[in-house]
Amino acid sequence: GTPVRAPQAGIIRMAKNLYFTGWTIILDHGHGLSSTFLHLSGTKAKVGQRVQKNQIIGNVGSTGRSTGPHLDWRINLLKKRLDPHLIAGTMSRK
Repeated sequence: GTPVRAPQAGIIRMAKNLYFTGWTIILDHGHGLSSTFLHLSGTKAKVGQRVQKNQIIGNVGSTGRSTGPHLDWRINLLKKRLDPHLIAGTMSRK
C-alpha cells in the first residue's frame, strides 16, 4: 500500500497487530498529542523508536476488521479525539 509518513516527529509508543484494528501504530508527539494509525499492512517502526517528520512508519492496508484498504488516522490531545483535518492543513510536507 501507499507509504504512511509521520505527520510530525515523535516516539513510537505502540506498533502491534490487533484483532479489530489490525496493524496499529501510536506515535506520541509530546505535550499530550498523539497520532494513531489503524489497518496498516505492516509497520516499519519499533516501540521506543524516535521518528522524524515525514519518515515512513508503515503502509496503507486492510488488516483487522477492515473491508478494504484505507488509512484510519486519529489524533488525540490529552485523551480527547480530534479531527485530523483541523491540524493537517498546518503540517507542511517538508
